[in-house]
Parts: sequence; C-alpha cells; structure tokens
Amino acid sequence: MAFVCILISLLYIWLLKWITKPLLYASMMIILVCFLIMAAYGYVVAQSYEKDSDDWKMAMAGAITCGIIGLLYAICICCCWKNIALGASIMECASEFVASNARIVLVPVIAYVVVIPIFTMWVFVAVHLYSIGDVTFVEDQFLPSIVQKKETEYIFWFYLFGLLWIMAFIMSCSQFIIAACACMWYYSGQGEEMSDSPYEVSVCKAFRWATWYHCGSIAFGSFLIALIQLIRIIFEYIIYQYEKVGNKENPVYKAFKCVARCILWCLDQCVKFITKNAYIQIALHNSMFCKAAWDSFCLVLRHVGRFSSASMIGAIMMLLGKGTIMGASSCITYILIQNMYPEVTQPIIGTVVIAMVSYLVGSLFLSVFSFSCTAILHSFILAEDLGGNAHSPASLLPFLDANDNENAIRKKEPAAEE
Repeated sequence: MAFVCILISLLYIWLLKWITKPLLYASMMIILVCFLIMAAYGYVVAQSYEKDSDDWKMAMAGAITCGIIGLLYAICICCCWKNIALGASIMECASEFVASNARIVLVPVIAYVVVIPIFTMWVFVAVHLYSIGDVTFVEDQFLPSIVQKKETEYIFWFYLFGLLWIMAFIMSCSQFIIAACACMWYYSGQGEEMSDSPYEVSVCKAFRWATWYHCGSIAFGSFLIALIQLIRIIFEYIIYQYEKVGNKENPVYKAFKCVARCILWCLDQCVKFITKNAYIQIALHNSMFCKAAWDSFCLVLRHVGRFSSASMIGAIMMLLGKGTIMGASSCITYILIQNMYPEVTQPIIGTVVIAMVSYLVGSLFLSVFSFSCTAILHSFILAEDLGGNAHSPASLLPFLDANDNENAIRKKEPAAEE
C-alpha cells in the first residue's frame, strides 16, 4: 500500500497542472459562501429569540462576526487577486516541474534513509553515555538511578548538538538540491527530461553544487537551525527540572513558560524560513550564506504580497492534497480488505494504519512540491527584475511586464521555428 500511496501522490501532483486554478478558486468561493451562510443562519436563529435577550444577542453577535469576516475575506481576495493568480500559476509550474522531473521526489527519501542509521548510532552511543556514572538504589523504586558527573553531562549535550546539526545539514542539503533543480528547470526552458547533460535539470549537478561549492553555506545555515533547536530543548529540560521541585501551579510561572515557548517557537520558524529562502538565493546567485539570507529577507519584504499569497495558496493545496491522498488510500485499503480478506472483522484498524502511512508519504512528496513553488517564485522575481526571460514558463509570461512579455515571446518564436 505504500507504493499505492506514492502513485496517488504523484498522480495528484501531476493533475495539479490542470486542476490547480479550478480547485483553488472553488475552494476560495466555498470559504466565502460558508461565512455568508453562517452569518445568514445566525441572523435567522436570532429572529426566533426574544429581542434583547441573551440568546438573541449571542446569535446576532455571531452573525455580525461571520459577516464582517466574510466581508474582509472578500476584500482581501479582490485586493490580492493578481498575486493570487500568480500563486496559482506558480503551483502549475511546480506541478509541471515535479511531474517532468520525477527523480526529484527521491531526494528527501534518500535524506531520511541517510538519517536513520545516523540516528540509530546516536541512540546506541547515548545509551552508553547515560550508563556512565555511579549506580544508586532507592528504596521502593524498581529501577536504580545513575548519578552522572558534570563532564558526562557536558559530553551528552555536545553529542546531542552534533546530532541536531548533522540532521539539519542533511535536510538542508536536500532543500538546496531541490531549489537548484527548480532554478535549473526554470531557466532551461519549460523543464526538459532530467539528464546529466549541460543546460538541463540535473540532480547530480545540484548535489555537486551543494557538496563542492556551497557546503560551508549549508553547514552554517544548518548550524543556526540546530542551535535554536538545542536552546528549545535546554529550555524544556530546565522547565522539567524546575517542575520536579518548584511550584508549577504559580500563574506567573505558567504565563512566563507559555510566552517563552512561543518566542522560541517563533524564532525557530523564522530561522528556518530565512535559511530556506537563503538556499534558493545561493542556488540563483552563487553567493555566501549571510549575503543570501539578507537578500532573501529584503526580497520577501519587497514582495510580501506575492509570498503571502503563495504561502496561503500552498497551504490550501497541501491541505487538499493530504486529504485526497489519505482519503483515496484509505478507501482502497478498506475495499481490498473487505474483498480479499473477508475473515478480518475489523478492517477499520488496517485502514487507519494506512491512512497514517499515506499522510506521511503525502507530506514527504508534497514538501518537494511546496519548496519547488518557493524556488520558482524566486526565479520568476529574478527574471522580472532582469527584464523578462525567454525561458520563463508559458503560464508565467502574462505576469511579466508588457514589454518584457513581448520580448520573451519574440525570442521564443525563432526557437520554435528552428
């Protein structure tokens, strides 16, 4: 069934070339209609209560709130329609890229396969580190306790940071490879079949760029990610130790804990967002990490509407995609169990297990699609800043400036005749 989940994921990504805009526009209209229906329903319910009663006030408040949200939602759609249309076209391009370069979906799979033995070895060594110390037996306690020296604790934290850094580096390498392939596809002309020849999309070339030319930049970006993750783990460890001996019911302490967790989570997400976009800028401009991170930050600020719209559309497509993959895989599993294994009295258990597996598979494949969208958006903005590009995908040409669009089409015509 894992193979079926993979096929369904690839089929969904392939179909996005044709169904992205209808599916997106239908989803947006359904959301707007839902707000209007809830507002109308609240108003109708309010009429059944006595005026100025608590129930009437609650129903009217709900109706007005839904109406205002629906109105603001409609205004946002109207104001950001051009960016929304661009985001939908970016999704179509990303679908075409992934469908025409199917080997790219193996990059995160290989990354996770490489991480598994590293994590297994880390667990093996961590157990041995934990066992270093003096064993003490406590009365009425089933397992003995191990009192470790400070040096051993420091070694463990250093070892933990090494694991976080290595895992972040491997995942960052996979992100850079996907970004490099997407940029090569954009500027190679509509995305040709994957090969290792020059001027075509090549995973091997992207891997060589990552390991030979930009290994330091990727290592520095992954270092920042690992450092923030280590700070979060240390914070949770301090919280755990304090709650064992302190007053964990103190409201001031609870408020501080929630605020600190929120700040650290936001910091972690910001660092991941900046490093992800920095890797794309490195692939485009062959620059160092710090310069690429600053350039990507300024780029997002200059085109915040485009990135926000692309992020919103990507979230909708990812949600629909995961739901489609899970639903299709679960239905196929349920039908197969009922017809091929009638002795199974609870097919729902196997269906739930497959649904969980299909969610993981769908998330893995759609992550490639989502990151490709961001890389293609970066490439489009660069082409726009440079005055248009003859190799820009056809679905993105209408969004270039009029003169640049004409120049790009004019350059395409001789190539098509040849």
